Amino acid sequence: MISSNQIEQFYRQGAVTIDTPLAAEQLQAAGTALDRMLSQTDPPRRRASQTCSYFDEELLEIIVHPFFEEVAKAVLFSRAVRLLQTAIVTSFPETGAKFEFDQHIDMQYSWEDLHDRPSRAVCSFFLWLTDVTLDSAPLMYRPGSHLPLIEEWGRRSELSGQIPRVIGIKLEELPDFSTAEAQPLLARAGQATVLTTAMIHGASTLTGDQERKVFVLTFHDAGVTIGLPEQQRATKQNYDRILRQRVPADRVHLITDHDTGDCP
Repeated sequence: MISSNQIEQFYRQGAVTIDTPLAAEQLQAAGTALDRMLSQTDPPRRRASQTCSYFDEELLEIIVHPFFEEVAKAVLFSRAVRLLQTAIVTSFPETGAKFEFDQHIDMQYSWEDLHDRPSRAVCSFFLWLTDVTLDSAPLMYRPGSHLPLIEEWGRRSELSGQIPRVIGIKLEELPDFSTAEAQPLLARAGQATVLTTAMIHGASTLTGDQERKVFVLTFHDAGVTIGLPEQQRATKQNYDRILRQRVPADRVHLITDHDTGDCP
């Protein structure tokens, strides 16, 4: 499932790629669902995405798959986890385009948040529905870059009571410190990269001729409050209410019940 060495790599480097038990048929069905929802428009766009806005059976089956729950529990040293958010992303070929990539973070938390047990960080899965090669828009990341950042966030008194939280910050707006050079995350279809988006990372240009598809699932410990921007919070609440009606009864515990108070 996930080894202790792989969990250590998650904490030290911020990302580790693992195998999943998903069958080729499940990956193909999920990819077809993305085809229905994410299309290249005219004029063409490089990437299309949606967040917490779909209820296709092919995707729900993956959201509630016990594998992701158990790995998230192991990574966060948690007895129970909840789904925070999901996203679907398709990157499209850009013939003749120069390879480039974005660099940012999506999450703030402190050293104590990461290392307390259970962890108050989040566990994100980038489930690759297609192979990820150097020419198919690999996710770029700076290994270990989350560590000096989370130390800095913990020192800032103005963040007390606000973190852990989801917040997008671009590279140029981050504190200035040396990090490892950005590296590509390569993977096979059916593998999942377990990562923290508190690490500097970003999408890259698809210079090849095959679309790249990814399904992002994020979990947190059930007892932890993760701050969200107001619009994302409202979207999550609406999404969770419908999800609780759509998923099997024995998997509904993964979805926050905002009406009874089981919510962050």
